[in-house]
Amino acid sequence: MPLPVAGVCPACIRRAPVLDALHAGWAYAWPLDQLILAYKHGANARAERILAALAEQVAGRLVGENGDPPDRVLPVPLHGRRLRERGFNQSDYLARRVAGVLDVPLDTRGLRRIRATGSQQALGRKARRRNVHGAFAWDGSSLAGQHVLVVDDVATTGATLAALAEVLRREGAARVEGLVLARA
Repeated sequence: MPLPVAGVCPACIRRAPVLDALHAGWAYAWPLDQLILAYKHGANARAERILAALAEQVAGRLVGENGDPPDRVLPVPLHGRRLRERGFNQSDYLARRVAGVLDVPLDTRGLRRIRATGSQQALGRKARRRNVHGAFAWDGSSLAGQHVLVVDDVATTGATLAALAEVLRREGAARVEGLVLARA
């Protein structure tokens, strides 16, 4: 959760998260929330350019904080039906920018969404976890001992990133981190 100073939030002390770290650039608030929605649901080109620059800033901070770059960057995948409806995956675009700044490989094929899920926007914490449970699979090369970074636009409850981290850990990933533009 967002804190006024660097540290571990009380919720993470009570129950250790599946992610090793979550790097969030900003709080999910105006005007960033409006930019994300304009891009995600309206394919707004101006919002896309701004969000790309912001993703690069978060990745740049990550380089400064952490001397151990990930072995690969993974975007949160969309189900094929959602991808056809929207025409693009916002996480894929952001992950490309992050991978470029970190100078590490981008893997857009290994992680798949195998089950369509409903929108998370109106769901509470438990419903979000249920919604994404069993929705992802790994079809890529071995992750044994690897450090992976999963990129998305927003983390609200962290349910999607946690579900992905569980899949990646089962496949042997030693360290799983998330990077998002905003944390709600």
